[in-house]
Amino acid sequence: MLHLPWVDAALERHAGTGVGSGATGGKATTLAEAVRELVRPGYSLQIGSGLGYPMALLYEIVRQFWGRDPAFTFIAYGGSCTNLVPFLAGGLVKKVLASYLGDSYPFPAPNPLIQKAFAEGRVEFEEWSMLTLTQRLAAGAMGLPFFPTRSLGGSSLAENLRDFTRIQDPFSGEEIGLVKALRPDLSLVHGWLADPEGNTVLGLPLVGNVYGALAARQGAIVTVEKVVSAAELAYFREHVRIPAEAVRAVIEVPFGAHPSGHHHFPLRGDAWGYAEDRPFIMEVRRACRSAESYRSWLEEWVLGCPDHWSYLAKLGRERLLALKGKLSLDAWPLHFLEEEKGEIPPPTAAEQMIVLAAREIERAAVERGCNSILAGVGASHMASWLAYYSLLQQGRQVPLMAEIGLYGFIPLPGDSFVFALRNFPTATLYSDVLHILGCFVSGRGESCLGVLGAAQVDCRGNINSSQVPAARLYLVGSGGGNDVASGAAEVIVVAEQAPHRYVEEVPFITSPGDRVTTVVSQHGIFRKDPAEGILKLAAYLERPGLDKAEILRQIKDQCGWELQLWPELEALPPPTPEELSRLRYLDPERYFTR
Repeated sequence: MLHLPWVDAALERHAGTGVGSGATGGKATTLAEAVRELVRPGYSLQIGSGLGYPMALLYEIVRQFWGRDPAFTFIAYGGSCTNLVPFLAGGLVKKVLASYLGDSYPFPAPNPLIQKAFAEGRVEFEEWSMLTLTQRLAAGAMGLPFFPTRSLGGSSLAENLRDFTRIQDPFSGEEIGLVKALRPDLSLVHGWLADPEGNTVLGLPLVGNVYGALAARQGAIVTVEKVVSAAELAYFREHVRIPAEAVRAVIEVPFGAHPSGHHHFPLRGDAWGYAEDRPFIMEVRRACRSAESYRSWLEEWVLGCPDHWSYLAKLGRERLLALKGKLSLDAWPLHFLEEEKGEIPPPTAAEQMIVLAAREIERAAVERGCNSILAGVGASHMASWLAYYSLLQQGRQVPLMAEIGLYGFIPLPGDSFVFALRNFPTATLYSDVLHILGCFVSGRGESCLGVLGAAQVDCRGNINSSQVPAARLYLVGSGGGNDVASGAAEVIVVAEQAPHRYVEEVPFITSPGDRVTTVVSQHGIFRKDPAEGILKLAAYLERPGLDKAEILRQIKDQCGWELQLWPELEALPPPTPEELSRLRYLDPERYFTR
């Protein structure tokens, strides 16, 4: 057999049996050292590429730069009480680029301290959709000046973005959007495994994939659950997403995504994933009710912990082990599956709305022959989950998608969060934002049914989930809503009806209503008249003790535009006991059905 020493040496290094093997050396370092050496004032920091934010790394940056006014630009899909608010509280950021700014887990709501920063104007907020933010980073990673997009057109978002424009497509003559390439200074990533040189395995689904890490001018700082030898990493080479050349430093940080969870895929014998720490997150959300209470929380959990190891010690071994155990499908409490005794409580207004929306989703999926459903967070996704099981009973399996990269998942009872980690292993395939929103929602023609919530909706189906400019009030932002509204074959909106929510004209268009055909409230169903482009009441929910005239009067009083009726007005039966029972199984904590 022919032996070439220079080839043999290369193979030994690749196999982890020669120089450079093992879990130390290379770019492996500590959190403190990585931040001290690589993070500079004025940097634009792109936060997160795969599943799970690099929370330990973020908290170390907060510790080192507290009181120094570093004027960072914070780039992330979502800013919340745990990742963005510490930077706002310390005056560490001058600008935020994001698609969602509010608290999302375990249910969505505006964050008071983010709203305060927006109202005061001390930080610049730049809102993008999930897909366009991904497309900007993908363009940066590929060295392109821009990326074409179908999103943002016809929205108020587009009017406020210097890095978005529309041009005539030289091939078709139609208008097309362009988003400017985004190249952050530094990317901050939390992964699953890495070798000492920085070759990194990311958990699945991939969310924003690795475009941020590959676009960053200074590369990426990577934290991982475990640093392993090159030989061991070779067993997972099909899951390596970030090559060593893009990594400046790699740090072993167990529970580095806490308090968010980290899905356990790919599987590894001694390094299972862990669930979200719901009590911890709810405690932080409560602390955000005032700047004083939040500062106290920071002093206890971030500024008062010298490093990540003291943070973990404070959490305690039992708590951490419990979080690991909660990702097991058979470890979740199933007491809520017991049969309800006696008379089933009557439906709440939210339950009425969700059941009506589920029925409408079923109808649209069957009549239109939709191949998939993508729903936003809130009542919209609960209605989609309810419709999924009803369609399944009819022999129709319509795949559910989640914008973070899940296709064909099954919504299991026990956790009503739209991105519940325990649903991940049920997915048909794992992907990323670019593929789910760009290909499966927007790129496959008349195939995807979008289901969205709304803080406000107007008579033409335009959605506002971003802001009320006159009041300097920030809501939560687009997330992937604009992308769904811009690309899905048809959009159904699920929104509680009140005069300040059903308005003649929304003050800010997050998502244009061109593809919105239906709006569902707790009182009935509005359909868009294709001739006039106006939503008209097409069906009302029957209510015990009230005649048709009284029901219509109440609907009119709760509608902020002049109510018009569909020629053939339909009366809808109340939710059945079976519908209510199934819905309550899917939302045992009643986050969305109270």
